This record gives sequence, structure tokens and C-alpha cells, in this order.
Amino acid sequence: MALQCFILLLIFLSKCLGHTELIYTAKEEVKLFCRTNTWQISTESDNNIDVNCTVECVHGEPLKLNNNLKSCSNKHSDKVGEKCPLIASSGFFRCVTALDSGFLFPFKPSPNTVTSYIVATANEEMTTKSEERSSVELTEGEEILLNCSVIFTEEYNSRDFVVYWIKTIEKNSNCVYSYDFDTDTAIKYNHHCNVQEELLSRISNQNEGQNRNIHNIRISNVTESDAGQYLCALQMHTNNKTKGMWKIINNITVSVPKDKASEIAANSADSTALYATIPILLALALVTVGFIWKKIKTSPGSQAVELQSRNQNGDDTEDTADMECSPYAVGSGEEEIKFRSKQDTLKQEAQEKSTDIYSVVKENDLYEPGA
Repeated sequence: MALQCFILLLIFLSKCLGHTELIYTAKEEVKLFCRTNTWQISTESDNNIDVNCTVECVHGEPLKLNNNLKSCSNKHSDKVGEKCPLIASSGFFRCVTALDSGFLFPFKPSPNTVTSYIVATANEEMTTKSEERSSVELTEGEEILLNCSVIFTEEYNSRDFVVYWIKTIEKNSNCVYSYDFDTDTAIKYNHHCNVQEELLSRISNQNEGQNRNIHNIRISNVTESDAGQYLCALQMHTNNKTKGMWKIINNITVSVPKDKASEIAANSADSTALYATIPILLALALVTVGFIWKKIKTSPGSQAVELQSRNQNGDDTEDTADMECSPYAVGSGEEEIKFRSKQDTLKQEAQEKSTDIYSVVKENDLYEPGA
């Protein structure tokens, strides 16, 4: 769960700073779009921003970048704010909300960046081998070695260059490794990249300081987030605008499906915990019900109801009702026996008096019928 939250946070932050899109093409020109109509452009290999412009267009008319004048131009400027494509050739292009100054590294977006584009015009003549394609499927926790070796043709053997390992998912590209070879300066690693800390701790260069033409990298303890298309791309430093400056050396598709064994084990552990919990819950429920029932049975109200039930089975219901209303309704033992004996004596005396009265009346001639 923590790893998922971390990945979502990284995705959120990357969206806040914009994303980079690699366009590897054999065409001389491509169309780029920017919702702000504000562009920063680096047409040279030194990453200096040499063009700052706000696009002005009419009815979606495309704007063509004039590389010679280093300016943005169009035929009309009476309407501003409509979206229109920028016709661009090889270079770095950044769609921004506000203009920056300095350098343009497409994999190091500024806070003003909406989208960065790398227009990588292909040039097959730079190396002796064609693009190699492969795919590999891994399980989580394994490691992978990504191989890339460059053999330059004679024309390009003495030129400065940059080698990238670029991870691409759909249109979103990230730099995981870069090697900057410049005869006038020291070799720079990851000068063009902004490698995430989590990945930086798991990635290693297998040929550091040994051979400028070999750029193998190893990623250990792979996770689902490492899946994607990995491109080993070569960019030559050249001012020749008639030829492209890019070539894909190796194209490797890496897939990391979920570990089924781990998933089954996790589900089994959850089921075991559930089966162990159910009997405990049932036992607690039974104990609770028994406790409540016992409290009900021992309460005064239940005793009164039980006594009433017993009295209803006796001979004298009326007397029982009187007893329930008296302070002795819940009495027992010797007191209750004395009480019942006294009641029986009073009842017998009342019956005898009634009989005597009846006898007196019967003996009186005035009450004889027909007298």
C-alpha cells in the first residue's frame, strides 16, 4: 500500500511539472501543439535556449520555425490566443506557461513546463548496425541487464555524442541513464537526466569508465513500476541540419506481471485469518446472548411474571391477584404459609356466618312463600 501511494505521488508530481514526449521520426518536420502558445526552443546540441516566442496565428494556421533567423514567424498577427501547431524539425521544444532563461533539458522540466518535446530525427548512417528489438518478462524481485553497444561509422567516429537510456510508457518518457562524451570536458553521467531516487538506488552502470561505446545498465529488485519500453538512443553533436542527429540502438520491452504465487499466498493468508476469526466471533456472540438471557431471568420483573404464572395454576385466582398487589407478593417460606392459613380461616368463618343467616331467614315464616 505504501509503495502504491509513493508511485501515485511521483505520478502527481511529474504531472505538476509536465511530461516529456520523445518523437523519433524519419520525417524532416513534425507538428507540435501547445495550449499556452508559448514556446522555448533549443536547436543546438549544447542545450542552450536560442528561441523564445509566443505563437500568434489566425484560424489555426500553422506556425513554421525559422531556424536560420532563430525566431517564430507567421503571416498574420491580428488575432492572438488561438491554438495553432508549430512546424518543427530536430531539436528540443518546451511548451511553457512563462518564459525561462538558460538551458533546456527536456528530462529536467521547470515549474513553468506544460510539455517538453524531443524531436529526434533519425539518421541510420551514424552506426554500423540497425536498431535491435527484443522483449523480456520478469517477476517482481528479479534483476535485468539492459545491453547497449555503439559502433560508429567512420564519418561520426570522432564526434561528441550523448547516449540515453529512455523509459517510455505511451507518450510519457523518462531518462534513467545518460552518458555525455565531450572531447573538451570530462565525461558526465546523468547530466541530462532527473532519475527518481527510488530507481537510482536500484540501477547501476556496468561499464563506467571502461569503454565509451558500451552502455549496459542493470536494474535490481524490479517491480511493476519498472515495466515499459526501454530505448538506448544516440544523439550526435553536429551542426549539419541536413541530416538527423538521432538513432535508436536498442529497443527492449520489459513486462513485470504480478507474482501469482505471492498473490495466491496473500489470499490464502487472508482466508486463514478469516476462518480463524469466525469461530471466535461466534463464541463471543453466544457468551453475550447467554449473559443477557441470564440477566433477564434473574431480574425482579421476571420473578414477578414467574410467580404470577404459578398462581394462575392454583384454585383461587382472585386471592392470587390480591397477593401480587400486596407487599408479600414475592414472599415465600413460613410467612407465606401463615398468610395462606389465616386467609383460609377467615374464609371459613365468612361461609359459616352466611349459612347461619340463611338458616335464620329460612326459619322465619314471613319469608315463606305464599305466606
